[in-house]
This record gives sequence, structure tokens and C-alpha cells, in this order.
Amino acid sequence: MRKMNLFIFLLLAVLVFSGCTKKQPTALDNSGSTNGTIGQDNVNESKSESDGEIALRDLFLKDGSNAHYEGEGNEFAELDVEVARPFEDYVVVHENNGGSLVRYIYKIEPDKISILDKKVVELINDFPSQAELDAMDPIGIYLEKPIKKGTSFGKWTIVDTDVTVDTPYKKFDHAFVIEMKDKDIVNRKYFVEGFGEVKREDIMQLEDGEFLVTSTLKTIDE
Repeated sequence: MRKMNLFIFLLLAVLVFSGCTKKQPTALDNSGSTNGTIGQDNVNESKSESDGEIALRDLFLKDGSNAHYEGEGNEFAELDVEVARPFEDYVVVHENNGGSLVRYIYKIEPDKISILDKKVVELINDFPSQAELDAMDPIGIYLEKPIKKGTSFGKWTIVDTDVTVDTPYKKFDHAFVIEMKDKDIVNRKYFVEGFGEVKREDIMQLEDGEFLVTSTLKTIDE
């Protein structure tokens, strides 16, 4: 039982935050505008697409999308996610796990997706201006090219690039998987072009076998 409690604590520390607020309906105030200028990032992305690589901007849902993830193994594994692209090259993701609302801010760069911020917030429409985003320094890397087996960034490694993933939403082919190992815990994320994360797995090896927690894409409202 002590190991089980430790596992749940570690899961929340790594991927989700537990809190006291109840899950609440949210509406994104996407009042930002997209710059019309095509920057160097877009040129590099276009070159990557012509080379057959996945464009990093295609590893998130569309602006204004709302997704629901079915959770198993833990009360905080069920997720409601809203995606905004308020400015060019920036993606803001709000993730409600039923205990807290977590805001992630990402910047799409030519060779990687940087994490600019990750924090618990009260409101979905509370996110920085473009000037504030431009001034932010990365706190980590979400994904990094090349998208091929063996690529590592931070504690994560791409372990497969052509797997089939069954979700309540649909069956996906050609997903790629990133993995992080820490002692008796293995965390995995499954990505699909055009959707981004479609599944998360968190596995702990216990004396009586594996304990598995999953968050799996169920619905998308665009």
C-alpha cells in the first residue's frame, strides 16, 4: 500500500497536479491574433515537410479544439484539454484533471518544441500577451527532432515511430512513442500527426505485478 501511495504521488508530480478545485466547464477566450508574416520557423517547417518529416506544428490539435481523455487506474487520469494558438509559433494548452487546471505554454521552433511554462491557474482565459511570451525562457523540451527511434531530449527518448494505438476516439496507425524511465516507473506518451498526444501510460512495477494508469483520447470538439 505504501508503494501504491508513492506511485500515485509520483504520477501527479510528473504529469498532473492534484488540487482541491472541482472540474468545471471552461470556455477559452482566444482573443489573440496571428501575425501574417511568415517567419524562419515556417520556412524550416516547410523544408521538413518536403523531406517527409512530421511538421512540429501538427503535433497539437487545431486552435480552439476541446478534447476529452478517458482515464483508468487513477481519479486524476481523466482529462479535459483545450488548445489555443493565440500567436504564431505559440500553443497554449489547458488541462483539467478534475483536481486542478494546469496551463502549458509551448513554443514551436525549427528543431524542437520548447516548454515555456507549466503552472496551475484559476482561469483558462488568463494567459500572457505575445510580448510576454517572446520574453519567456524555455524551462524544458517537449519534443525534439529528428522524430526517429533513439532521439533523446531531457529524460525522454523516442522508443518507436510506427505503432498502432487503439483509443475510444479511433484506431491510429503510425504513432510514435516517447518514454521516460525512473527506477520502477515508466511513463509513455503516444503521438499522432494532426492530433498530438492520443494516449499516456504510466506503469509501476510492484511486488504483485504492474500497476497501470492511462489517459486515452475519447472525443474531440473543434
